[in-house]
Amino acid sequence: LCSLVSTPSLASQPLPAWQTLEFEQQALWATARSEISIAQLESVENQWQLSASSSVVSNSEDVSLTLRADNGSSIERSRLSRGKNQRLKTYTYHADSVLRERREPGDRDSEDASKWPVSSLISVNYPPALGRRVVTDAYALLPLAGRFLESGDESLEVAVHTDLNFYCVTLSRGEASEVEVDNSLNGRDKVTGKQQARQVVMQVSPIAPQEDKADFSLLGLSGNISLLIAAESGLPVQLRGTALRIGETSIELKSATLREPRT
Repeated sequence: LCSLVSTPSLASQPLPAWQTLEFEQQALWATARSEISIAQLESVENQWQLSASSSVVSNSEDVSLTLRADNGSSIERSRLSRGKNQRLKTYTYHADSVLRERREPGDRDSEDASKWPVSSLISVNYPPALGRRVVTDAYALLPLAGRFLESGDESLEVAVHTDLNFYCVTLSRGEASEVEVDNSLNGRDKVTGKQQARQVVMQVSPIAPQEDKADFSLLGLSGNISLLIAAESGLPVQLRGTALRIGETSIELKSATLREPRT
């Protein structure tokens, strides 16, 4: 189990160098795609808006996450899932609990999902073992990993909330290496060949008690994950981990939109 070491304080920092990332994972039976974007929330200080869309075969998921810019903690999150079953879950984060609202279409399939009938409303208490860790979302690990590399910290420990479960994720530095890349920047510049990359190792362990079956995932990867970040551009170019029905695999960055540098 994860130790009770509190999460180091992170000073407020600017947004990552990227605005949008698009990842792709190819398997024999399907191609999975994910797009993540992050921006400053308009007219609100110290809050970022992260959006993520993922699809594989006929299933898709859209996530919207409002988080604190200084430490990455979740403020509000929504997740719209479409496929065989459709549902919209909205999570509001309080000091000691998460309020989860679930909506399902019923006979209103064509309506805006936010107008679907509420099928459940529950409060999930933070487990005592959570300690003082920041509670965040798996997608937020992407910008937090880049920030961690720029810090002088040896490790960073956060709690990732899924649906009913909480996981301790410890970020540490792995060995630098070369990685083969094939992606495009800003919709026009093709980047191929080997690049030097720094590695962030994410060790994932459940925080007891677990209220549901194991469900931690980042871009379809579970268990411990390695994230390779290009040394020059700061772009996360590859993730390595374990995927359901595939086993050990990697997910590659296919395209990115860079943020305009501040003048």
